[in-house]
Amino acid sequence: MGGFFGTERVSFDLFGPVHLATIGALAVVGICLIRAGLVADERGRRHLRLALGLTILLLLLARHIWKAASGLWTVEHDIPLHLCSAMALVTIYGLWTREPRVLRLMYFLGVAGAVQAVLTPDSEFGAVHFTFFESLGSHGAVVIAGVWAVMVEGYRPTSRDPWIVFGLLNLYAAVVYPINRLLGSNYLYLIDKPPGPTILDFFPGWPWYILLIEPVAIGLFLALRLPFRNPAAG
Repeated sequence: MGGFFGTERVSFDLFGPVHLATIGALAVVGICLIRAGLVADERGRRHLRLALGLTILLLLLARHIWKAASGLWTVEHDIPLHLCSAMALVTIYGLWTREPRVLRLMYFLGVAGAVQAVLTPDSEFGAVHFTFFESLGSHGAVVIAGVWAVMVEGYRPTSRDPWIVFGLLNLYAAVVYPINRLLGSNYLYLIDKPPGPTILDFFPGWPWYILLIEPVAIGLFLALRLPFRNPAAG
């Protein structure tokens, strides 16, 4: 069955017109939201935070409802254990609480992880499908929330923060790996590479791509820290 809510697999046109237009729309929404947050009073910022968090939550729920209604929901694929799925929940919590330690995760893991999902989405049903817009919408909102953490909430990464987040990421992977073995799943892509085009396509097979992604991850975290580096501190 095809259509916007259909279940027919359709090839995805990476960086095609729909993909690029959606990325552009997300960028515009993000810029407008951040600018609104910067000029709003505390009550206005609270409303914007809650709206962004609610948007992420509704998009996540909509995807799970669609997959369940279509008979596609499985334990092996749909528990929120992938990094972006977990970060969506963390982001909702962070937007509603503004907990500094959660803002740190929102910035480093949210931005670094979700940007890649926006650029190379896992869209097995094609570009003109509910799951494509849900995926880019939820991942884009997580990126926007990560930028919000530093631009509006005033979170400032310290020199230790990239390494703390890197350690937490590896600890999370150590927890998820045995779950994968137990369920026969591939959460965090610890068992095999993602099916769609990603940066991992340039790396050798398992387990080498896992080892090689480590310096890439810490490199991304350190790059995200650069705008906040104090030159006088060296």
